[in-house]
Amino acid sequence: HRDLKEEPKKAIKNVLKSWMQERYLLFLLERNGIDPQDTFSGLAKDKLRAFVHDCKHFIVHANGTLSLDKAFVTGGGVSVKEIEPKKMASKKMPGLYFCGEILDIHGYTGGYNITSALVTGRLAGMNAALEAKERFS
Repeated sequence: HRDLKEEPKKAIKNVLKSWMQERYLLFLLERNGIDPQDTFSGLAKDKLRAFVHDCKHFIVHANGTLSLDKAFVTGGGVSVKEIEPKKMASKKMPGLYFCGEILDIHGYTGGYNITSALVTGRLAGMNAALEAKERFS
């Protein structure tokens, strides 16, 4: 929200594209009836609230699998420069942890991606649990 207030005349798509993958951003904007070229200053507050709600609560239901040639996706994700690698913790948001393919890391097929997912998942899970224990004890 702060980024939007700092650049109220800039196209919403351009302000928010660093927050998430661009195709997902465009999907959520369209879903909420927001033109990607709209500006924050011209955006109806109810549309902004609905968009923010979708960003936080959108659920994807998996209903099957596709062939192996469809299993590969584009690269990208959370930059490893934005996390503490020993904890998999966000440097920008306390209490937020990342693991697996949400990270902008690439490995060869044949087990490397799953190994990375398992190792980073274990680190993220253990450290998130430790933080929660400290916070709520």
